[in-house]
Amino acid sequence: MDRNTILIVDDDKEGLKTLNYYFEESPQKYQVLSASNGTTALKVLRKKIPELIITDWDMPEMNGLELIQHIKGNQATAHLPVIIITGINTSPQNLKKAFDIGADDFLTKPLNQIELFARTNATLKMYRAFHTIKKQREVIEDQKNRELNSKTIEVVQKRQLLSNIQKRVNKVGYKVRGELKAEMRDIEKEIHNSLSFENEWKTFKVHFENVHPHFFDDLLKKCATLSQADLRHCAYLKIGLNNNEIAHIFGISASSVITQHYRIKKKLGIKGKQRLASFVRHVA
Repeated sequence: MDRNTILIVDDDKEGLKTLNYYFEESPQKYQVLSASNGTTALKVLRKKIPELIITDWDMPEMNGLELIQHIKGNQATAHLPVIIITGINTSPQNLKKAFDIGADDFLTKPLNQIELFARTNATLKMYRAFHTIKKQREVIEDQKNRELNSKTIEVVQKRQLLSNIQKRVNKVGYKVRGELKAEMRDIEKEIHNSLSFENEWKTFKVHFENVHPHFFDDLLKKCATLSQADLRHCAYLKIGLNNNEIAHIFGISASSVITQHYRIKKKLGIKGKQRLASFVRHVA
């Protein structure tokens, strides 16, 4: 994303010229990209991401509202602010429709240069402030995810250690007799109970939901048939665990983890080559 870059979309050549002229006169030194309709605008957005989009409402091929729908429906551009320009659709109902679809502000024709600058600057200030807050939250979230990751890996390592001890106790148990044998069995049972991940999962879930309070609800909204095991897999991916680490937690092979993730992808309707880990990172 290029700072102070604005994409202007208008099928009227004179309208484009006027907007370009106004922004050239601005002390903010904006870089202006132009598109003559919504379809062309989407092609521009595939190559370059501006800080702001200003689009006319009435255009052939794809009008302003349809363009906003495409912008807001694309993960790569959904965050971009859009100001819509209209000369006819100025009723409260029209403007409500534009805002409901995703417009951040509007301008009416004929354009006033002072109002154009004021609304552009206000929209950009709000967007930059939101972007800064979002980045700060992402840093905090990333730090908490790393903490969760470290604690979970510690649990995995503890399970591996206990599993190895259990195997040795079991092996020694065949060689002893009498009260010592019974004591060895008790020790083995205690180790087996400690290997249960249920208590660790409950503790993990509490900490995880403090960081990602809506994660499980959002996943279940996308697919109500996700099992508890599915949700656990997704949570571990969210904090950055790899397939081998998840395999140790569940006591299964890494290939079984891959199979499970494929099944979860089908449930969630994830198509193409997108990995489940990539998908869950973008779930709130």
